Amino acid sequence: MLALSGAVWAVVGTLYLPFYLGVVPIPVAAVVAGLGVAANSVFSQRLGGGSSGALPVLAFLLTVAVFLMGGPSESVVYNDWKIAVLLGCGVGFPVLAWYLRLAERLDL
Repeated sequence: MLALSGAVWAVVGTLYLPFYLGVVPIPVAAVVAGLGVAANSVFSQRLGGGSSGALPVLAFLLTVAVFLMGGPSESVVYNDWKIAVLLGCGVGFPVLAWYLRLAERLDL
């Protein structure tokens, strides 16, 4: 179920990617989607243990990859710099959350 939420965050992040916060040229939806995937990843790892925290991230990446594939008319959902921000936030935030959780457990 938490892996499915990673796909939902990818859909939400992709569909709301063109919206900005005022005049700031950083897509806020990418940051929100990245934080959502990170929260789901940490929660999944706490529930399942082991590498189950990677399932929401993998579902996120698979869903974004489907959006990047061409459709029947070879049209893609997005093909500009904002999709790189979405991928960076969707993968970077869960990795950062994993690192912070590991550092907390090891008292670093």
